[in-house]
Amino acid sequence: MTALLLTALLWHAGIPARATLAQTPPGAAKQQPQPPSGMPPAAPPAVTPPYQPEVSDPMLAPIPPAPVQVRSWDEALALLRQNSTDLRTALAQVESATGQRRVALSGLLPNLSGSLSVQYNVLNPSVTPFLGGGIGGGTGGGVTGGTGNLATTSPLGTGVLTASLPLFDLHAIQSLRAANSSRRASELSLGETRRQLTAALARALARVASAERLAEVNRVNLRSALERLALTQRRLELGAGTQLDVIRLQQDSETARAAVVSGDETLRQARDSLGLVLGLEKPVGLARDVSLEPMLQRGREECRRLENVGARPDLAASRARQEAAERSVSAALAQYWPTLDAQSTTLALTVTPGFAQVPVWNIGAVLTIPFFTGGANEGLVEQARAQEETARQDVVSRQRAASVEVQQTRRAVEVARAEHEIAIRARELAAENDRLTRRSFEVGTGTSQDLVVSAAALRQTELNLVVREFQLSQARIEEYLAEAACDW
Repeated sequence: MTALLLTALLWHAGIPARATLAQTPPGAAKQQPQPPSGMPPAAPPAVTPPYQPEVSDPMLAPIPPAPVQVRSWDEALALLRQNSTDLRTALAQVESATGQRRVALSGLLPNLSGSLSVQYNVLNPSVTPFLGGGIGGGTGGGVTGGTGNLATTSPLGTGVLTASLPLFDLHAIQSLRAANSSRRASELSLGETRRQLTAALARALARVASAERLAEVNRVNLRSALERLALTQRRLELGAGTQLDVIRLQQDSETARAAVVSGDETLRQARDSLGLVLGLEKPVGLARDVSLEPMLQRGREECRRLENVGARPDLAASRARQEAAERSVSAALAQYWPTLDAQSTTLALTVTPGFAQVPVWNIGAVLTIPFFTGGANEGLVEQARAQEETARQDVVSRQRAASVEVQQTRRAVEVARAEHEIAIRARELAAENDRLTRRSFEVGTGTSQDLVVSAAALRQTELNLVVREFQLSQARIEEYLAEAACDW
């Protein structure tokens, strides 16, 4: 096909003839006649705009929005506080530790208890001796207690009131100290849970935003592939193309369709993950007019930057658990010490005539010396020491991991920033290469293979740029929260 015939065909297709003539050999195109001297130059001929095919496809329609959408960080955080199982579990652990401390404290406080009973002598109902209570019982219808004979009723009603006050109990003291440390560790663990939930929420929001951007880019790429296919089909109709060119562009458009399908599923999974983080059984997305960066900035304001990574909640909680384990060892050793308690007992009996009398009120002290407990104390000491060593090694392990984590997160931000800049430049180069390749294909100097390759390279750089943006956002989140504490 000659250059003039190709020019005529592309002119009907809407492609400027000057673009084709620019590719013809020198001398093939005639020069425009110059106007006579003194006359104004002739107006340039009208240039027909490039052929822009109109394409339509059901897959070009955007994916439907999620049933639940969040518009701000505060809204997402409110859902997290209301529905998070991890947060409720951490709160329950704090409540449990508070209860354990109260149990330990009871060992140092006075104890008051009472009992009421009724006794009936089945063999001789007329005589009901008092059994128990430390008071001698008679069999002649009365009770001997050092205060004279009392005529008791049949059946016999008794009431006993007992009070005790620990005067010295080293085991109870050490147990209380261990309980205090355990409660502090649970409170710090609650702070660590808040930090982890903040990080999980920020990551989920960033993932949804990136997946939505990825789905949008996939549809733009699909539209571009369909436009290339329509242009190739038009060239075939005009006799300037081949069926092989059409098939190649059809394959390219099917590849773009597959990217749309996989990108939509990635977005759905990201919405599901955000819903699980927020404690909902339905997908959660971002409103279309919401920007991710202000949301993440609001999330950073909920947390405070620490001057020292050692003050991070998880490390502080680990040290508190170690302290509690050390107190538990002291409490186990304190079981070898004697205890001293003050006790008082009051007895009341139903008598006749009358209602009741109190014949006895005892006040005394009890010294308990644990001579031998069958090895139970030794076992408790060994168990407590093993738990102490476990807690100590946990502190060392967490400190090492935290130090390495801080260094890695700092490097990750620099690496992600550099990769993001490279992805931007690569995308710009791919876009320019695709533009020039498409232009060459329009004027007949490029092949369909070149067009497919440039389109695939552009799509890949577009996707890489979205991924790098997500990685940069995630790296910034991880770097900030690696040395932060969240107190919401």
